[in-house]
Amino acid sequence: MSVSQAIRERVRPVLFMLGFSVVAISLVSALHLATAAAVERNAGLFRQRAVMAAAGLTVPPRPAEVIEWYHNAVTGPDEDQPYFKVSDQAHVIAHVHPMRGQGLWGTIHAMVGVNPDNGLITGVSFVEHNETPGLGARISEPWFEQQFSGKAGPFKVVPEGTRSQAKDEMDAVTGATVTTTAVRDMLNKLMEKH
Repeated sequence: MSVSQAIRERVRPVLFMLGFSVVAISLVSALHLATAAAVERNAGLFRQRAVMAAAGLTVPPRPAEVIEWYHNAVTGPDEDQPYFKVSDQAHVIAHVHPMRGQGLWGTIHAMVGVNPDNGLITGVSFVEHNETPGLGARISEPWFEQQFSGKAGPFKVVPEGTRSQAKDEMDAVTGATVTTTAVRDMLNKLMEKH
């Protein structure tokens, strides 16, 4: 084998991988650009649904209904108002606060609604977390989110399954002490302000 053949044998796989990489990167970039608007629109719709649920309202299945409601009923947040103000036609029904707390594997993001008239929680919606599936991730289950409606805290934790109606008690998630504590602390921090 000559020197030029040896060089060609070594360069050919490098050129193939370079060409393959350029094509793959181009396809992924094109896919990203083609779907970016839809991803952003869906993220906005997800946030709007979370605000609606945290305000204690039933979320309709059709996206157009959610978008219309949000446009007509929600203001904020901004510099002067660090929460979403949710109104029906006559008055404000909830202040929905974007909240964060440190869970076991990362930050837990939630929307927490508070009735401005009586200081009770109208709803809680967990919008993002990295908690362990089957354990801490159970905070997104309806039974966990719904237990806070009509309560005021400061919260103390009771065992899962208690289904306490006391205004200052919350059921834990069994096997997820760090996650449960993070949620309790996040809610207590907010309720101290009300």
